Amino acid sequence: MIPSGLRHPSLARRLVLLALGWSLTTLIVSAIGLALLFQQAAIRRIDQTLGELIDNLLAGSTVEQSQVFAPPFTDERSLRVYSGRYWEIAEPTADGKIRPLARSHSLFDDVLSAPPDLVERFKARPGRPVHYDTRGPQSEPLRARALQAWLPGRKAPVIFLAAEDRTSIDHDVRGFVAATAIIFVLLGAGLIVAIVIQVRVGLRPLCDRRREVADVRRGKAQRLAAT
Repeated sequence: MIPSGLRHPSLARRLVLLALGWSLTTLIVSAIGLALLFQQAAIRRIDQTLGELIDNLLAGSTVEQSQVFAPPFTDERSLRVYSGRYWEIAEPTADGKIRPLARSHSLFDDVLSAPPDLVERFKARPGRPVHYDTRGPQSEPLRARALQAWLPGRKAPVIFLAAEDRTSIDHDVRGFVAATAIIFVLLGAGLIVAIVIQVRVGLRPLCDRRREVADVRRGKAQRLAAT
């Protein structure tokens, strides 16, 4: 059997529950929004770094007898095997895939994974870079950027790919989410206490008047107290 207090909640309880519902919903939505904004800002920062790496590759690459040669030095981390920063120069094939032409020392004997529809995406949006997430030689999570361009002396297009380990970014995002969750939990607890106190204080005159009415009905008082 449901208690009457739950079937017919008091005015104070209804006000507290309504305020708590709106407040907690606002806090949760705000926390999720902040986490997403922080993550997007971190991803944009790494995308900008990858864009600069591709620009250096594009500016320094040369063509001799239709063969593409990468610049001798692009990035110090790209020279260390499995350093977490990689680049690759490739060309599209007739079957819609890509074939590597040159790659960074950091890839060693591996290649960068690309989306199966990468060539089609370049055709749909010419001159626009493609960003995607993939896995590296050590199965580390990578943020990658690809750009299709044409080099002087070569009729076929060339695809420049750059990728960087996003483990540190994911770690920062998780740390930010954890810190934000703790702050918002404390803030939520404070709101709960503040709402309860506010409702009790705000409804105190009404509760006092209700007791006076009850006293009049029971004959304990002749009339209501003057306000």
